[in-house]
Amino acid sequence: MTEHVIVTDADGIRTIRMNRPDKKNALTLAMYEAMTAALEGANADDSVRCVLIAGVPGAFSAGNDLADFLKAAESSGGLNRPALLFLPTLVRCNKPMVAAVSGVAVGVGTTMLFHCDLWSRARTHTFQRRSSASA
Repeated sequence: MTEHVIVTDADGIRTIRMNRPDKKNALTLAMYEAMTAALEGANADDSVRCVLIAGVPGAFSAGNDLADFLKAAESSGGLNRPALLFLPTLVRCNKPMVAAVSGVAVGVGTTMLFHCDLWSRARTHTFQRRSSASA
């Protein structure tokens, strides 16, 4: 699917690692698709007992890749299904979910944490939720 999401299984743990350090793991539609498939696969696999969601050192996720979203919105297919399916799939995950947060967690990067059963942060974390309200 994409080299920017690495999925591994070991000792009953499915690790879903966002791996796009040059963009601080800003999520593309392909990344959403890969993460959705990894979660659906975890739900269907009895050998997976827990899901770990992680980024790279210094970046959990900077949120959506706005350039990728703009390009998709301007195409005939629109934003399509990947971004729209990810959060419901995250909510329906029937395995305990843990997030390992290092660096930035912005927008959907923070939203993901609300759906995890547990999260652990590094001392270098930064959480930010984008708001449409102006000061």
